[in-house]
Amino acid sequence: MFADLPDVLASLDGYVGRGEVTSGTAERGHEGTTFEASCYTDPLAIEHLTGGLATAITHFGTHDWPGPVQLRATTKFDDVESLLELPHRGRTRLRFSVNAASVARRFEGATSPVPARVAALGRVAEAGYPVGLTIAPIMPVEDWRTEYGELLDSVAAVLPHHADLTVECITHRFTPNSKATLTDWYPRTKLEMDEELRTTKRGKFGAVKHVYPKDVMTELRGWFTDAVERRLPGARFLYWT
Repeated sequence: MFADLPDVLASLDGYVGRGEVTSGTAERGHEGTTFEASCYTDPLAIEHLTGGLATAITHFGTHDWPGPVQLRATTKFDDVESLLELPHRGRTRLRFSVNAASVARRFEGATSPVPARVAALGRVAEAGYPVGLTIAPIMPVEDWRTEYGELLDSVAAVLPHHADLTVECITHRFTPNSKATLTDWYPRTKLEMDEELRTTKRGKFGAVKHVYPKDVMTELRGWFTDAVERRLPGARFLYWT
């Protein structure tokens, strides 16, 4: 997977300025063209084997680009020490995927504990990186307001005052295929995937997705919007879904 990384990085100049999510929009054009390093895997989980994330961060920080760019990576791990002294020049945003304590304990095995991820977010922010908080998958578990409130408070406690923080909120949803895969891999899973408790949404090509009912989504969104604004007032709330 990483054998051709130098060739991949060398080819990126031709894509600068052609993005549609950031550089192609009025709202986020100032971010430059965004390149994603974690679409199919968690790069920090295998960084000790590949060194690929450090290589990409260094390239983005030192290369003479034809326009503004940004590299993004998302992780559920905390081993960031090898990244702290890299010449990133603020061109890499490291995002940490986190969740309520009870959700993480039940469904996020073989990852770093959430408090360790939050501490790592603070360390990379202190090192000058833009950082991100990806709260996913949000679930209305018992006492969810308290749990997610404590999560946001823990993030606020480690952020330096100058931190550049984005927040992305993603509620739990599933498709028929994803449910079939999960129940095949984990036949005794306790993850709630009851179509009767969900609302069905269809994409423009007819794809089916089961999401929380409108009243639940409205309550969740209202709470998170207010809680992020109050607890993390300097953050940019990118989206809710």
